[in-house]
Amino acid sequence: MKKKILYSLLAVSLIGLVLVIYIQAGGNPINKNKAKENLTAYLKETYPDMDYEIKRSVKYVSIDDSYRFRVLTKDPLGVETIYLFDVYNYKPFKVFNDTIHKSRIDKDSSKKLNAQAEQYIKTLLQKKVPEVNQVDTDVEVYNNDATKWTPQLKTPKPILIMLEIDKGNVTKEQMLQQCKTMQELLNNESIDYYMTEAGYRSIVNGEENYEYVSFTPKQKLTISDIN
Repeated sequence: MKKKILYSLLAVSLIGLVLVIYIQAGGNPINKNKAKENLTAYLKETYPDMDYEIKRSVKYVSIDDSYRFRVLTKDPLGVETIYLFDVYNYKPFKVFNDTIHKSRIDKDSSKKLNAQAEQYIKTLLQKKVPEVNQVDTDVEVYNNDATKWTPQLKTPKPILIMLEIDKGNVTKEQMLQQCKTMQELLNNESIDYYMTEAGYRSIVNGEENYEYVSFTPKQKLTISDIN
């Protein structure tokens, strides 16, 4: 009787071990399905006229805790191309690597527009937050039709705005107010951004230290958002 119980426990343990190894190697099958559903919705929204097929083979990438999907596209002439898409293995299962988008970027035009956007936004924010000393953006366009960046310029994707701000002696309450002010300035200009990351720079014991605050256009900032 004891041997049967022991064998049963060993069998259960072995099954559990196999399941753990399977999930670590291939990812959670439930999450994999949710990631595919989110990728399907993303493709329909981003490329509504594209003829595509999500291939069945999916690779789990443990470093990013994500799934790598292969998407087969077909142009009007019937030419087929495979593109890779990466989707996180956790809510909200965000698509974070779109190689179709990357393949279409005009790097030279994007570089020029970034420089213009960074100067415009820096000047805008310094009017009320003079401590802003550096702005970086990731403006990306597909062709060279746009020669000048303005807040009204519509790009394939909303931009990320990264700020470096001298912290000085400001308190967390003052940081919160500054971020609310910058959010209002950006929104009033109708700048199409999906997130702003503000890095408050200070020198501690001779070393650089950063405190980060991130906000989206519609986010209601509170003191809990200040790290």
